[in-house]
Amino acid sequence: MEPTSTNRVSLFQHAFRWGAIVGGVSIAITIVLYVIDYALLADWKMLLLLVLFLGLVIYAGINYRNQAEEFPYGKAFQHAFLVFAVSGIISTIFMILLYTVIDPELPSKLTEVSIENARQMMENFSLPEDKIDEAVEDAKKRSVDQFSAVGLITSFGFGLIFYAVLSLIGAIFTKKSQPAEMV
Repeated sequence: MEPTSTNRVSLFQHAFRWGAIVGGVSIAITIVLYVIDYALLADWKMLLLLVLFLGLVIYAGINYRNQAEEFPYGKAFQHAFLVFAVSGIISTIFMILLYTVIDPELPSKLTEVSIENARQMMENFSLPEDKIDEAVEDAKKRSVDQFSAVGLITSFGFGLIFYAVLSLIGAIFTKKSQPAEMV
């Protein structure tokens, strides 16, 4: 069924809905990993989930593109960025609740796991012990505020730059140009 102007969803409504979906998926994954083993939350392999989230954002863009007559690169970028931003806000709020209300001890546990993972990686690279100790002390100092509400909000702010880069990539796959007129 072709969308009509009366049943077409606005770009913002669509992006906010999909942002909520992606944010919900993020929360669900976090809860599952937390229940299985909280140390999984500090594993660098968690970065691979970005591929999943980028895939969801691309899928959301394609879903919107199929409803639109045209979906130029700029609008595709805007849609993807809004999805990432809304999901990021939802995830940040959940993480603040997780670290301050649900399990206030989790930040210190994650810091310990992260530092141990970093130490192990540096040992695998055969770094001298004094350099490893120096890096571990530096990591301990930086991690103090990392899990606070202010630290999480600051991380979200810097994350917006990363979301913009991912949105630029996602828009490549979702844009839809106006068909060229045949003369």
